Amino acid sequence: MLKCFATSPGGLSEMLREELIALGAENVKAQPRGVSFEGSLEVAYRACLWSRLANRIYLTVLETELDTQEDLTLEVAAIDWDQHMDAFGTFAVSFSGKGMGIDHSHYGALKIKDGIVDYFRTVSNSRPSVDTMHPELRVHGHLNRNRLTLSIDLTGHSLHQRGYREGQQVKAPLKENVAAALLMRAGWPEIAKQGGTLYDPMCGSGTFLIEAAMMASDLAPGLEKSEQMGFLTWKQHDAKLWLSLVEEAEEREAEGLRNLPAIYGSDASHKSLDIAEEAIANAGYADAIEIKQMTVEQGRRWGDWTPGLVISNPPYGERLGELDTVKSIYVELGNYLKNEFDGWQAAILTCNPELGMYLGLKAKRSHNFFNGPMECKLFRFDIKEEFHRQPAVKGGAKLAEEVQMALPDLVQSEGAKMFANRLKKNIKGLRKWAKTNQISAYRVYDADMPEYALAIDFYQTLEGGDWLVVNEYAAPKTIDRGRAKKRLHEAMSVLPEVFDLPVDHIVFKVRERQKGTSQYERLDENRQFFTMMENGAKLRVNFTDYLDTGVFLDHRDVRAYVAQQSRGKSLLNLFCYTATATTEAAVHGAKNSLSLDMSKTYLYWAKHNFLSNGCDESKHRLEQANVLEWLEKSTAEGKAEFDVIFLDPPSFSTSKRMEGTLDIQRDHVDLIKQTLTLLKPGGELIFSTNLRKFKLSKAEFEDVEVTDITQKTMPKDFQRNSKIHQAWSFKEPLIESD
Repeated sequence: MLKCFATSPGGLSEMLREELIALGAENVKAQPRGVSFEGSLEVAYRACLWSRLANRIYLTVLETELDTQEDLTLEVAAIDWDQHMDAFGTFAVSFSGKGMGIDHSHYGALKIKDGIVDYFRTVSNSRPSVDTMHPELRVHGHLNRNRLTLSIDLTGHSLHQRGYREGQQVKAPLKENVAAALLMRAGWPEIAKQGGTLYDPMCGSGTFLIEAAMMASDLAPGLEKSEQMGFLTWKQHDAKLWLSLVEEAEEREAEGLRNLPAIYGSDASHKSLDIAEEAIANAGYADAIEIKQMTVEQGRRWGDWTPGLVISNPPYGERLGELDTVKSIYVELGNYLKNEFDGWQAAILTCNPELGMYLGLKAKRSHNFFNGPMECKLFRFDIKEEFHRQPAVKGGAKLAEEVQMALPDLVQSEGAKMFANRLKKNIKGLRKWAKTNQISAYRVYDADMPEYALAIDFYQTLEGGDWLVVNEYAAPKTIDRGRAKKRLHEAMSVLPEVFDLPVDHIVFKVRERQKGTSQYERLDENRQFFTMMENGAKLRVNFTDYLDTGVFLDHRDVRAYVAQQSRGKSLLNLFCYTATATTEAAVHGAKNSLSLDMSKTYLYWAKHNFLSNGCDESKHRLEQANVLEWLEKSTAEGKAEFDVIFLDPPSFSTSKRMEGTLDIQRDHVDLIKQTLTLLKPGGELIFSTNLRKFKLSKAEFEDVEVTDITQKTMPKDFQRNSKIHQAWSFKEPLIESD
C-alpha cells in the first residue's frame, strides 16, 4: 500500500475525497489543501489519469518531526534514493510551508537538494544533477512547523492542464479542474446520462463546454498528456501497468463518444469564440460542440434542444471594469433563462454574490468555490415560473415595514441620530437653492458618511407628492454584512421623520449605481408614473418599475446646456433614453430634432414626454434603432445634417459590432469622430460619460476645438461626487481670414 496525497483547488477537498474513493483509494481523508489516501500503484496511476479535480498526485516517502534545521538535510539523506533515481540522473525540488526558521521556499528546497546529493555521494561517490525544466524525478517537501513531509511528484505537472490549451496565449478565467467541479455540483454527469443538453450562453474560451464533453464522453482528463506524466522516468514505474490503463481509457472514450449529448455555447465576442474553437478542436470535439456568436440580449435559442443544463460564468465587475456596468448583463441573462429555458436546470458562478440578485430567480442551492484566490459562489436554479423573482429591487414600503419592527431601538441609536443630523444639514442648504433655481428633483445625500453608503434623491411631483429614492452602494468585502445591514436600517428609520414622508413614498433599490443599458431593465409592474418639472419642461418619472427613474439627475445641467445650444437649431440625440434632453430642447425652441434609442419601451416613454410638453412630432422625431448601426449607415451617406449633437453612450454594452462589445474607453475616439461627420459647419457635439475612470484621448482630436465642460455642467447637488460624470464640447475651430 502506497501512501499518497492529492492536492486540490481551495474548497474542493471533499469532492476530491469522493472522487478518489470511486477510483479505489482507501483510508481517504480530506484536508484543507487536498486529500490523503492509500492504495496500490494502480490506484495512484488511476488518480493521475482519471482525477478531474486534483492538481497533483504525490507519493509520500517520508513523514517525520525535526528537532533542528540541520535535521532536515540529514533526514532526507537517510532515504534510499537509489530506489527512485539513478546516481547520474536529474532531479528538481519544490518546497512549501514554513518552520524551523525556514521562511523561504528556495532555502527549503536547497536543504532538501543537499540531502539527496549527500546520499549519492555517500553510497556511490557521485551525484545527480539538478534540472528544473525536464527532470527525471520531481521531489516536493512541505514543512508545517517542525513536521516534514517529503514526496515524489507523480504527475510532474498540474492535472488541470489537460492539454487542449497547449500553445494558446490565453489565460482562461476558470481552471479546468474548477470548471469540472462546478459541472459536477450542477449535476451535469447525471443530466448527460439522460441525454440532456448543455449550454453556456457566455462561453468565453469554452472551458465549460470542453469539460462537459469530456465527462459525457467518459474521457480520462489525463489521457492527452499520458506521455508526459512525471512517474514515467521514476525507477519504480510499471510501464506495462500504465499502458494497460491508458488502453482501457481509450476504449472507454471510444464507447462514450457514441452517446455524447448535444453541447452548445455562445458569446458576444468573436475573439473569445476563436480561442474556444481552437481549444475545442484540440480536445477532439470539433464535430460535437457547436458555438455561435450571439448575445443574451437577442433572447432566443437557435434550435429545438432537449432540456438540460445552462451553466455560465458571467463577468462580475473586476473583469470588465466597474461593477455597475455588468449588473444589466445579469438582468438580461435572467430574462433569457426565464423566457427560453423553462424546465431546465441552471448553474451560475459569480465572484460577487450580490450580482445573483439581478438574475431574478430564486436559487434552490448555492455552493462556495475558489477560483484561484477568489472566493466565488455557484447558484443553482430550477427554471420554473414559480421561482421567478423581480431582480435586485425592494419597494420602500416592504423595507420600511422591516425597519418599523425595530424602529424603537434604531431611531434612537447614536448612528441613526448622527445620520439624521447630516441629512438635516444637507437639506437646509439644498432646499433654498432648489427653490431659487426652480429645481424639483435633486440629490440630498451621496455617501457623505462612508459607513452609510447610500445615495438619496428627492423628487417633488405635480400629482403624486414628494418621493425619496434610496440607492445602496456595494459595501467593501471587509465590512461585516450584519453591521452593514444595521446601518442601512438605521438610515432608513430616520427618513420618514426627516423628510415628513409616508413610508410608501420611500423606494429602496439594492446596490444601485447604474448606467449604460441597465436603465432598460424592468423590475416591477406598478406602472405608477408621475410628472416632475425641470428647466421649464414636464418630465415623466417612475420610481419602482425600473432601475432608473427616467431622469438622470446628475445630467440636469448637461440637459440645460444642450437645450440652450439647440435654440433655433437642429438636434441629434444619440442613445436618447427617455429623450429628456430633447424634450427640454424642444421646449426652449429647437427647430427640429431626431432622437435614437434601441428600446421601444423608453421611446414610448419619450413620446409621453413630448406629448406632455406639446412638442410637434412632425419636427421632433423618435426612431428605434441600433445607434452603432445607424451611425455606420448615416456616415457612409456623408450627410452633415445637425447643428447640435448630444452623445451620451453607455459605458459598456454588448453589440454585434466592435468585436462584440461597446467599451466607451476603448471605442470613444472612433465613436466621436464618426459622429462629428454628421455636424453642420459651425456645429457642436456634446459628449458625456458616466464612466468614472474615463480618460479622453484628446491628442486624437487635434483638428477639433475640444472644451472640458464637466465643471460647467456639474450640478451643485452632485459636487460632492465630482466623478459622477464628465462632459466635453467638440467644435470645428474658427478659420481666421488674412
